[in-house]
Amino acid sequence: MKKLLILAAVGGALAAAAPAQAGNFSLSISNGHGGGITFSNGKVHHYGPGRHSGYNDGWHRTDFYHQARKSQQGWGHGGHRGHGKGFNYIPRTVKLIQQRTGSKVTDIVYRNGVYHVQGFGPRGGFNKAKVDPYSGRMFDVRRANPNEVPHHRVIGVRKLLAGLRHEGFSRFDRVDLKGHVYKVRGLNKRGKAKLITVNSRNGHIKNVRNANRYNFSSYQKPQRKPFKHWTSGLKGHNFSHFSNVNYVAGNNSWTDHYYAKARHGKRPVDLRICAYTGNVLGYRYH
Repeated sequence: MKKLLILAAVGGALAAAAPAQAGNFSLSISNGHGGGITFSNGKVHHYGPGRHSGYNDGWHRTDFYHQARKSQQGWGHGGHRGHGKGFNYIPRTVKLIQQRTGSKVTDIVYRNGVYHVQGFGPRGGFNKAKVDPYSGRMFDVRRANPNEVPHHRVIGVRKLLAGLRHEGFSRFDRVDLKGHVYKVRGLNKRGKAKLITVNSRNGHIKNVRNANRYNFSSYQKPQRKPFKHWTSGLKGHNFSHFSNVNYVAGNNSWTDHYYAKARHGKRPVDLRICAYTGNVLGYRYH
C-alpha cells in the first residue's frame, strides 16, 4: 500500500507538471510483478500482469510463430496464399474487362505476372490483350485470328468458374475455350493443381487430371502433416513423452497447429507445433 501511495503521489506531481496542451501525456510505472500504474492525461490507471506484455496467456512465442502468422495471412479457400492487397483473380478480372469493354472473354491465363486474355469485342472481332492483375488495365490490345467465329452458345467464364467452385475447385490460373470444351486449371480441395475439361455449353465436368504446371504454385499452401510426422524432429531438440495431442484450427491468436503436452529434458512443457512445418510456435513450462 505504501508503494502504491508513493507511486500515486509521483503520478499526481507528474500530471500536474504536464502542460495543459500536452493532451497525449502518458507514463507507465511497473511494480515489478507484471502489474503497475499508468498515468495518462491526468488520470491514474492500474493494470495487472500481462496487460502491457502484448500477450497475457503465459505462452512464449518463438520467431516461428511470427513467421507462420505472416505466411498464413491471405490464405483462402483452396489453400492458396493471395498475391497481396488488390490482386484480382480470374473471376474479378473477367468481370472488370467485360464491364469496361462490353466484350466476352473466352480465354484467360495468368503468366509472367500478367493476364493474357482473348475474347470477342462488342462488334464481334476476336481480340487479345494483356491485363494488369491489380488495376485491371488492358494493354497491348490487338486483333487475333480474324477468322474466329463468335461462340454464342457457350457459357460465360464467370458462370463456368462459379460452377467449378461449387464442385470444390478454386484459384484458377487458366481458362481456354477449345471448341466444345473449356480447359480450366485450378486447385482442388487438397490444394493440388488440376486440369479440368468442361463442356462449354452446359458446364458439366468431363475429365479431371493432374496439371503439368500451375502458375500460382509458388504461393500454394503446404500440406498439413499428422503430428507423428514431426516427432522425430522434435526429439532432436530434446522434446519427448508427447501426450494429449490435439489439432487446433487457426484463429486470431494462432495459426493451424498441434497442441501437445511433453517434456523438455526433464521439465514438463506445453507445446504448439505448426501443422505445416513442424516448427515450435510457442511453449509454456509448468
